[in-house]
Amino acid sequence: MDAKDTYLFAIPLFLEEFDILEKKVRPKVLVNTIYELEREAFGSVVSQLNLIGIGPLIPTSFLDGKDVTSNNDDPSKEKYIEWLNSKPETTVVYVLFGSMAILSDQQMEEMAKGLLEFGRPFLWVIRESKDNDNNELSCREELDKLGMIVPWCSQMEVLSNASVGCFVTHCGWNSTLEGLTSGVPMIGFPQWSDQETNAKMIEDAWGTGVRVKLSGEGVARNEEIKRRLELVMGGKETVVGDSGKESWVEKRRNAKKWKDLAREAVKEGGSSNKNLKAFVSEIVEQGRNK
Repeated sequence: MDAKDTYLFAIPLFLEEFDILEKKVRPKVLVNTIYELEREAFGSVVSQLNLIGIGPLIPTSFLDGKDVTSNNDDPSKEKYIEWLNSKPETTVVYVLFGSMAILSDQQMEEMAKGLLEFGRPFLWVIRESKDNDNNELSCREELDKLGMIVPWCSQMEVLSNASVGCFVTHCGWNSTLEGLTSGVPMIGFPQWSDQETNAKMIEDAWGTGVRVKLSGEGVARNEEIKRRLELVMGGKETVVGDSGKESWVEKRRNAKKWKDLAREAVKEGGSSNKNLKAFVSEIVEQGRNK
């Protein structure tokens, strides 16, 4: 599904939600986010909406620092987890562009060449579909020598693996929040809708990553992809961002900061923990008074 088709699919759903909200006076809306992450956004709509941050909505096992390996007998899963475990810390590039958008053949080739030129191990999720056959990549043999291509993975298990040092993402909100919660620096590769905004926040507001720049043809070239990987993972100690500051070291530091804040939010007494408890208590009280 390309961006145009996705918009046509989503617009009626958004309109239905907006119609419901307009019929109520300052309705309560539970939001999968963290207040500390989006203070300005919460404040900007306070007169129209009562937003209640209860995120990140992620299994507690990932937030508690426990063993996150799920009980799954899928041999393909065991294979990529074993492969990740064999790599040094923060050396693997994890690439996933979501469950809806399909990149053009040209962009897939540029992505592949960028990964090869960067030269570090990667785990690339390419969904199996008749419109996107990963076997058609011209450099597939070289890719298989350097990294691993899979049709699916358990994203939070991958992001929680110590070997992962960078997340190349389409910047869907769930993926963005999972990347932040895992403390993994990101490279934004937005496709449509809120993804552009999320990518901008990753780079400019939270300082945990960068966005790719597209050519005049709307494609991120392999040289650009390699450069962004160096900015986030450290091709050289001297690599800096477009602003002349915030090296990859700073991005990793920021990623760690947001990871800690996200986990604090869901702990006892944290902002999301308190918000959810207060909301549930209010619902229970309303039920008693009926």
